[in-house]
Amino acid sequence: MTTVRSGFSLFLVICIVIGIVGCNGMPDDGIQFMQVTESQPITIDDFSDLVFTDPDGNEVKLADLMTEEYLVLVITRGWYGGVCFYCASQTSRWARRFEELEPYNAQLAVIFPTESAEEAVKIDELEKRIIKGKIPNEDIPYPILLDINLSSVDQLGIRSDLAKPATYIIDREGRVRFAYVGESIADRPTVDSILKQLSKLGG
Repeated sequence: MTTVRSGFSLFLVICIVIGIVGCNGMPDDGIQFMQVTESQPITIDDFSDLVFTDPDGNEVKLADLMTEEYLVLVITRGWYGGVCFYCASQTSRWARRFEELEPYNAQLAVIFPTESAEEAVKIDELEKRIIKGKIPNEDIPYPILLDINLSSVDQLGIRSDLAKPATYIIDREGRVRFAYVGESIADRPTVDSILKQLSKLGG
């Protein structure tokens, strides 16, 4: 009887651990993103003119970010009375797996849209949520930039309660090589989906 109880206790502990960290050793928040296999049609095919703002208020051109062959550009929903749970999950996953971009000569940048300059300080809330996702060394390995007044969101045609969640792969010339715009705030590609797209581009 004692053996049975001990075995059950061990099983319970294992279930709890898996539920907390997931099967791959990463926190499991229960969110399932999309296994995306194909690019969507795009409204513009050259992103080189897009301009964002860094947390210090400086203008950052997309071209200034391009230090590798490809840039994965993740556009979050932005500040809509709070940080979207799905945005926090997506960006935390990228922070935990950021080093997997290196073999593909790729980098990543996250965009946080706001309706006004006054709301730009809300970027701190996203950073806190990313760090809370148990990322290595509590260090966010990619830049988070602001799209103040939704100027780039409107240029891309992805406005909807701020922005539809969007992920793009852009080459060094500013050309879009992959695009995925979600129809809901939960509709986003997995990290693995994007890595597979980068693999195809590098092949």
